[in-house]
Amino acid sequence: MCDPMTAMMALAVGGGVVSAVGGIQAANAQADAQEAQGQALATQAGQQQDAANAQAERIRAAARRQAAEARAAAAAGGVSVDAGTPVVINKEITRAGEVDALNTIISGGRESTALTTEAANMGSIAGATRSAGKTQAFGTLMSSAATAFNASGWRTNGPGFSGTQKAAPIVNRSF
Repeated sequence: MCDPMTAMMALAVGGGVVSAVGGIQAANAQADAQEAQGQALATQAGQQQDAANAQAERIRAAARRQAAEARAAAAAGGVSVDAGTPVVINKEITRAGEVDALNTIISGGRESTALTTEAANMGSIAGATRSAGKTQAFGTLMSSAATAFNASGWRTNGPGFSGTQKAAPIVNRSF
């Protein structure tokens, strides 16, 4: 059987190791969650861009339908659709539809970029979390070692450390 002082030191160090391992595992779990969130944001960014492109195509199709309806209405009224005002009207409908489509793509691109940036930030945060967990674990180990050494009386007992002996005299030697 070992002496109580050795057992106490072993428990202090063992507790520190268990605490350090737990801290690293917790930091890794949190970092994994942050990385998963970053991946979800990256996926959402791609979906946002795809949705904007799909919406732009719907806007273009609606503009084509509106131009065709205007052309058909002009033709039904006996107006020549290949010259003059009907041509100008069709160009304006097409132009306005394309402007709306491009604005939708630009807006979707901006939202996608913001989500991509946020996803990258989550990856950076995950890395920092892992690093902080390791640093904290190291600190825990050092603290438990210091506790164990203090419990053993290291650097607190013996001549000059217990406070029971007066300080050594200072001798001024001139050479």
